[in-house]
Amino acid sequence: MAIQIKGDGTFAIEYEGPFQGLDVSKPETLISDKASPNQNNFMLRNAELRSRPALVQPFGAFGPFQLGVTSFLDLNGTYHTVGWAGTELFQFSPGLLPGNPWVDMGAAAPGNMETNPVAYRTFANTVYYTCIGFIAGAPHRNIAGGGGGGRPPTTLPFMGYWDGILAAPVFSTTFSDTSVALSAAGISRTNSPTVGGSLPGGPTMVGPLAIGAGFIGELNNQLILANVVVKDQGTGTIFNFPNLIWWSANGLPLQWDPTVNTSDGFNPFLDVPDLITGMATLGIAGYIFRTNGITQFAPTGSAVTPFAFDHMWSSEHGIGNVQPWSIAQYGPSAAFVAEDNIYTLSVTNAQPIGGTARDAIYADIANAVAAPFANITPIFKAGYVYLTYVILIPMNGFVRKYIYSFEEKNWSTWDLQITGNPVQYALTCAPNLV
Repeated sequence: MAIQIKGDGTFAIEYEGPFQGLDVSKPETLISDKASPNQNNFMLRNAELRSRPALVQPFGAFGPFQLGVTSFLDLNGTYHTVGWAGTELFQFSPGLLPGNPWVDMGAAAPGNMETNPVAYRTFANTVYYTCIGFIAGAPHRNIAGGGGGGRPPTTLPFMGYWDGILAAPVFSTTFSDTSVALSAAGISRTNSPTVGGSLPGGPTMVGPLAIGAGFIGELNNQLILANVVVKDQGTGTIFNFPNLIWWSANGLPLQWDPTVNTSDGFNPFLDVPDLITGMATLGIAGYIFRTNGITQFAPTGSAVTPFAFDHMWSSEHGIGNVQPWSIAQYGPSAAFVAEDNIYTLSVTNAQPIGGTARDAIYADIANAVAAPFANITPIFKAGYVYLTYVILIPMNGFVRKYIYSFEEKNWSTWDLQITGNPVQYALTCAPNLV
């Protein structure tokens, strides 16, 4: 704001936009009058300074934890909003059950998904999903309860799906040799020794194999799993491949066996020193995020080798994604939190956007009680376009929300009092707040 002092001693305060938002990059006496070192609970839009409205959770809670929420359109033209918690998949059906808008559609996994976020992707009017416990993030990240070597609870590796028409979700596959994998992505008992022997380290596997992952995406009409975990159901042994991606056959999202279809396959990325922390597909190319780098991949047109991979860098240290659930995508752009800054990624380049708010964001991440989550929101409500990248950081007793405006290129903060443990709130997916 600008202050004008007149000759008679009177003064006027004028609010001038556009506002530059949060600025902690310099001492307070040196920042612009249009910036603030500690603003909170304001909206910065169209060169205006507005107080933010109160937010509510429209969907309410279901189960002990909410692990993900998404919407998809089935083959009959019906939209479904679904979420996961515990072992179940729930569908949002307001008015069906008095006092409870969620209907339990049945078991969605072979075991409890604990507090591990569910990764999902809609393909051919069906939502496919996966969920595992894995080490993800910077080695020194703050873990609730202290220390820097913790990890989420483990769960059985699997992939499931629901088309909105079946009575219940599906998370198993029955093969021609009558063996059953407890995953929609699996390998028969007959073929397990061959496929297992070609995995990193050449492990001996009995089978059938159940495949799961930390992340799921789609490119070239093929589902792609990243940061893969495989269970040999014959021995009960679980194998972790944090640098491996595995893709389905072209147009066949339930076919994952490369000995059956040559367009199936996997790539272990043995030449990178870190692990996969996320994935995004932008146009004709996909991007695999690692803690210290990014790998670009694109279709080749060949059924035998359907993807070409290019490590944009694979050094011991470099720009990568250290907060797995900070990756968000909207159209041709993605955003993520790296070790040194916050970036947007397009098909051509990566641009830092942390700006003058970067240090405040990283200070709160360092003091977070659980992993941050992020998303890109195109509208705030109907008729109110507000394209923003939002980072939600769980703190003691509240969640701090950092909002980056793509139009005005500034940051603002809100403090959200979210229903839950009043001392420590661990997000298991980005809250659905309006």
